[in-house]
Amino acid sequence: MVSRYLLVLLVCVSVFPARAAEEKPAQNQSGDTQAQHAAPLPFAEEKSKIEVMWEFDPYYSDVGINFPLTDKPVPTIKSTSESVIYGELIQGSLIPRYLLIEVSVNPMPLLGTYLKSSQPDFYDKGQIGQSGTNFIESATAGFQEPWAVSAFFGNIAKIVRPGEARVGSNVGYTGYLVSAGSKHIKNNDLIDDRWLELEWKIKGKVDYPDEKLGWSFRVGGKWHENKNITDVVYLSVFRSNLNAHFPFLSWINNSTVDFKLHFSEATGHLVRQEYVFGKKYPKIGWTYTPTLDVGVVWSSAEEYVGALRTTGADTYTLVFRPSVQF
Repeated sequence: MVSRYLLVLLVCVSVFPARAAEEKPAQNQSGDTQAQHAAPLPFAEEKSKIEVMWEFDPYYSDVGINFPLTDKPVPTIKSTSESVIYGELIQGSLIPRYLLIEVSVNPMPLLGTYLKSSQPDFYDKGQIGQSGTNFIESATAGFQEPWAVSAFFGNIAKIVRPGEARVGSNVGYTGYLVSAGSKHIKNNDLIDDRWLELEWKIKGKVDYPDEKLGWSFRVGGKWHENKNITDVVYLSVFRSNLNAHFPFLSWINNSTVDFKLHFSEATGHLVRQEYVFGKKYPKIGWTYTPTLDVGVVWSSAEEYVGALRTTGADTYTLVFRPSVQF
């Protein structure tokens, strides 16, 4: 039943016409009050070609090869308005024009599983008093797989800030992602599990010396060969922005919001919730930015069954991720 609702939602989101371009332009992140483009400038004619793309982060790193499926040029969105960028990415996403093959790894979560299995004495030193909280587990929580192989079918667009040449890999994606792996992470224990995941997503990033923006909005389902792990459908929202021109103590800006809701495919019950909020502390002239994400992961007893159900009660895991963004 839930899978049927998910399929309908995927199709509706893909074909629903974006109205963002009709809205009034928002003030850009640099504080400039001049009107921004209500719609992107005409697409730049950049010939489609095979490209290698990569992203390196302590929590999620990937390398992918992008294969164009048509001869149409890669579109370029010239705007600072998030609503315009999201709207243009969603429009026309029903018919894929690109295939992206990707291999990803989650370094910090993988390190957590290694320390627990191979360095138990060191891992136990992360225990915080009698609280039941382990600092290492808190620093690696929120990731349920150490690696994955994925195939993305959808549309890709380059993103350029008006009046400035493109810097870095400023790219947006919209489409369907199929992922698979052979391991599952539960409380930093590696569990044998061949799993398959299908999702519709809109994802991208903008990277300039004084401004960085990343987003990922997803809806999908995940199925496990290991029957002790509950199959789920989920909703996920992630947004992170960084701008050195904002006040140092601005809490609304220079922040990260990341939440996920997982529902049992069989019962529709909510079995997992993740809420993570982060703060960045940029300074003009710095090539790095200290960051701190904190949050909580709630897991229902229904998330696991059989040998993997170690408790009949709900559990809570603290998320604590100090890091540096370059």
